Amino acid sequence: MPASSAASAASLRTAMLANHLSSSTAQPASAVKAPTSASSDANPPVVTFEAVHALRRITLNRPKALNSLNDEMVDLIQPQLENFEASDLANVILIKGNGKHFCAGGDVVSITKGLNDPKTWRNGIDFFAKEYRMNQLLATTPKPVVAFMTGVTFGGGVGITGHGAFRVATETTQIAMPETKIGLFPDVGANFLLGRLDGQLGLYLGLTSFPLKGAATYFAGFASHYVPSERLAALEARLAELDVSATHETVNAAINEFAADADELRRGLADYPLVGPVRRAIDAIFARPTAEAILADLAALEQGSYDMSKIVLPQDGDVDMSAVQKWAKETREAISLRSPTSVKLSLKAIREGRKLTIDEVLRMDARLAAACCNPEIHPDFLTGVTDLLIRKIKPEDQRPAWKPATLEEVSDKHIQQTFFAHPPPFKNPPVPQLDFSRKNRPGAYAAYKNSPHAKWTLPSEREIEKIVKGEDGGSDGYAVTKQEVIDRLLQRWNGKVGVKEKVEEVLRRKTIVADEQTLQWL
Repeated sequence: MPASSAASAASLRTAMLANHLSSSTAQPASAVKAPTSASSDANPPVVTFEAVHALRRITLNRPKALNSLNDEMVDLIQPQLENFEASDLANVILIKGNGKHFCAGGDVVSITKGLNDPKTWRNGIDFFAKEYRMNQLLATTPKPVVAFMTGVTFGGGVGITGHGAFRVATETTQIAMPETKIGLFPDVGANFLLGRLDGQLGLYLGLTSFPLKGAATYFAGFASHYVPSERLAALEARLAELDVSATHETVNAAINEFAADADELRRGLADYPLVGPVRRAIDAIFARPTAEAILADLAALEQGSYDMSKIVLPQDGDVDMSAVQKWAKETREAISLRSPTSVKLSLKAIREGRKLTIDEVLRMDARLAAACCNPEIHPDFLTGVTDLLIRKIKPEDQRPAWKPATLEEVSDKHIQQTFFAHPPPFKNPPVPQLDFSRKNRPGAYAAYKNSPHAKWTLPSEREIEKIVKGEDGGSDGYAVTKQEVIDRLLQRWNGKVGVKEKVEEVLRRKTIVADEQTLQWL
């Protein structure tokens, strides 16, 4: 945009921000309470619901448990979401957590307590089924959903936030899918989300539980916006000003008023490690067909026998190979400590998820979760939760007694027959039949393979690649320069902060400069 326009926009943004920061964020007199569970001072409601004009606020309210989801919470949230969707008076749905953290995931300790008796195995899958119905509603509702991903946002927390249109990260945000640590798999529709991140990034995150922090969650594609936490109260007040006519475009513009500027984003990304040779290594190694091959390549990189031409380019300059080898060692060790069955199960589930619709992924999750809730079929879920979360044993101090204990003992045939075959080789617990009907849900999104909400995030690596290769709809058949790629995407994303930084990182990693400064995709 022209300098004068940019200055004007910046002045407007500053003025609006100052106005909101100086105004009271207390609830207006018109704020009304939606029903919550019965509570007292000693037992506050585990979720609160509030209506402020057209805004509907959902607050997870178990801060001492890091707002981890339990049966009662899901039972409260689901009907309220349905009510909000059906109401002509409700529009923007805001989801947040009370305290420093949004949500540490599902309350798996409570789930596994029922796995000690075959009569109560069904309790666990009943919880998962309810959770997945909630995830699907959030993924398909026509109402704009905004989630404040403050602090820890793990597992089930990703399920609540990741499927809505607007996912706001701050400098405090930590996102991870730690399921393979406890003998489970990335569920709550994460196999849809992980499979659609750039390259092999989603598979790497799903197998290793590597946590993304702060601006990295925005850069990687989990968040649609990056907003400094000190502005969240003002942003919330701004969202409460929007009436029932506000569209997704309106909400996006409102969030952008408070988003980090380019300097704030760059500072947030200063320590982001998944770039350059390490990022190329992720794409090369995690594209290997089997878990054994992935670990073998990581070991080769760790020992210095890997073909470095695959991950180091001349434009990288001096590369600290000891840091790359350290990453390989830590990654190999992390996967080696995980449940071998969960590693192979997760690898297949994430790759299958790339091909499925959101509804199909959640039904797949229900099938896999049912197997995990039968300790005779898959004992590692009960073992992992017991050791890591109940007995508090660190896996690096004492690796859980996984059964089978090694990757080599877990055959592809076993994974297919145990977790993916229909009918399953067990009847207890029964696989839930999830009803994802859109009947009586006018405007709900149909089952999609490509999220309608992807347009609110930074451009994907594939979108950048298409411009460089001349495959983009706006291409004229000529080779492009770095600046031309940046300018085209900045225009398409209306100057969104982070587009320039994302494009520059991808071009450094995936292209070389050819004649007349034009780019060649590797």
